[in-house]
Amino acid sequence: MGILHSTCFGCKTEDERSIYPYLKSRLQNRPNRGGHSSSTYYVSCKEPTSSSTGKHALEERTRMKKTDREEEEKKKSCKEVTSSSTGKDSPIKTSREMRWIKHYSNRHRILLVGEGDFSFSASLAVAFASAPNIIATSLNSQEFLKKNYSRAASNIDKLRRRESKVMHEVDATKMANHPSLGQVKFDRIIFNFPYAGLANTIKTLPPESQLRSHRRLVDLFLKNAREMISENGEIHISHKTMEFKLETIASSHGLRLIEAVQFNYLDYPGYRTKCGFGGDDDNFNCNPCKTCKFGLKKVHYY
Repeated sequence: MGILHSTCFGCKTEDERSIYPYLKSRLQNRPNRGGHSSSTYYVSCKEPTSSSTGKHALEERTRMKKTDREEEEKKKSCKEVTSSSTGKDSPIKTSREMRWIKHYSNRHRILLVGEGDFSFSASLAVAFASAPNIIATSLNSQEFLKKNYSRAASNIDKLRRRESKVMHEVDATKMANHPSLGQVKFDRIIFNFPYAGLANTIKTLPPESQLRSHRRLVDLFLKNAREMISENGEIHISHKTMEFKLETIASSHGLRLIEAVQFNYLDYPGYRTKCGFGGDDDNFNCNPCKTCKFGLKKVHYY
């Protein structure tokens, strides 16, 4: 901490003497940036003209206030977040800069549904550094996750440490009526590889019946998601097959296909593809597949 020398050289006018206590208090509270333990600061008030003294004081106050604001902004941009789920201190730096991973930004309000072991949502959260913009949900219960997915607990911990919200037993076919989710408008709603799992019983059905079940799932999901996206929001569905007729189903709910792009799971570090409800801990081959992006149909007025 620097020490203000007690002498104010050349202070002759009342204006000059009035600014001295202010400068003294500011310099005494200023952090030592030079690393020296006994620096000395001198305030030199030479013989300024009376017209310039007030202007000099105002400029000095303005400069010091600006410095204080900049230091406060730096503190806010690097706040510490402590993990509540592990009981251990796990500091995560919060960055205000815009961060992207493929189609997703930390400025988007993101809802993920039908998560398996939460590895996809965890990949987004890690890329964002801090992710209070993410709500990750699963149809499964916590007990099911513990029993079936070995990495679910660690992925959920990654999300919570970065301030994301994790919710269990959320039905994507009824979510528009959810007491909390239904009140929010999202910029991105993501459903990767929708699958009507039905605790493995679907595999006993004929292929055409299985396909109808999957289409029904997608149909009800899009119906609900359409009510939950913002004006320029998007609904993303990634899947291997076009047999679901996604564009036709989406159109029936007032949605249009924006684009269909190749999906590569390697673009999302740590992501593991998991079977749906009633699945196991094995990964399935998701290649080749696409991400279909849907948005609200444009209304034209004539």
